[in-house]
Formats: sequence, C-alpha cells, structure tokens
Amino acid sequence: MDSILFSAGTQRHVASQDWHSEIIKGGYRAVIFDCDGTLVDSGEAHFQSLRTAVRAQGHDLDRDWYDQRTGLDRYSTLSALGSENSGPLDIALAAQQSIDAFINATTGVSPIAETGRLVRTLAGAYPMAVGTNAETEVATASLQAVNLLNYFATIVSISDGLPAKPAPDIFAHATKVLGFTAAKTVVFEDSKEGVSAAIAAGSDVIQITKS
Repeated sequence: MDSILFSAGTQRHVASQDWHSEIIKGGYRAVIFDCDGTLVDSGEAHFQSLRTAVRAQGHDLDRDWYDQRTGLDRYSTLSALGSENSGPLDIALAAQQSIDAFINATTGVSPIAETGRLVRTLAGAYPMAVGTNAETEVATASLQAVNLLNYFATIVSISDGLPAKPAPDIFAHATKVLGFTAAKTVVFEDSKEGVSAAIAAGSDVIQITKS
C-alpha cells in the first residue's frame, strides 16, 4: 500500500511497511487515525445505507456522484444531494435513518489490513485516537466490527459538536486529548479533506493512496 507523507511543506511517498519506522524517525509521540477509508473499508455499507434512506423519500443516490464526495460528512452529502434534486428531502430524517441502517449492516465493513497491523504494532507504545467525520456511534460500530475499538483512547467526531473536516477542529481536539502537541502527533488519512484538516491543525499527515 502506498501513501504520501506531508511534512513541513514537503511531500514524499512512503510504503506501508515503512510507516512504523517513519513514526520512530519523525519523533512522533501520538497517532490519530481517520476511520472510514483509513482503518476500515466501509464505502459500500455507507453508500447502501444512504441510498436506502433517500429512497424512502423518493430520491436516489448515484454511485459515481457519491464516490466523488466520500470525504464529506453525512449532512454535507445529504445537503448537496438535496440541492441538486427536485422535491423535498428531510435531511435530518435521512441522516438518522442512514445511521440506523449502517449500524445494522456492519457485516459489510471490513478491515484495512495495513493500518490495522500498524495499530496493533503501536499499541501500548503510542497513545492513539480516531478523528472522523462520521458520528461516534457509526465509528464505534465500524471499529467493533473489525476488532480495533479497544486500541483507541478516544473517538473524536462531529458528534462532539465540532465542524467537519476540512476544518481542523476534530484533529486539534484529538491532539489535545492525547496530550501532545500537534507537531508531535501524526495523522493517518485517506481523503483530501482530512489531509487539509490535519495540516491546518499543525500535524504531519500520511495520506493513504491505496496500492
């Protein structure tokens, strides 16, 4: 699996087998992981849960359209859909129904092997948190499904009343909870919104670019 390390205004490719050594060499003291697309492969489960919710109100969700917006939070995705479609869309109702549908479908969530392996390697040596645009109950269900939940000191999410990425607040708050400065905290992300958020929070970030 390939990735890009963003550090001090520079970028360079880092292979997944080198992540642990990069953390050591970088002098980082804490690690934050995004959830969806970073720790878990949940894209299909999220798509189907959102599609079920909007179809209940007479709308539909195109897969290509959705895939272009996977870095957005649930409300932003639904708001964008509502603005582009004719007919009313109760965003709050669709959001809650999609959350419920996702939690009932976590058998469709699978682990991302490389990041899961890193989490287990770092356990006990580095405090770790999850910072996500998903709701806490959604991230919790995902992490439980892949047996990673107990490795994390905290989950920081939009459920905490923080603005979604690309705003830096989720990562800034997670860094504070872990007890180290942003400069000593490295973030693992997959989305461009997450990368922007981590950089804005003052942390280096490793963006997963798949294989």
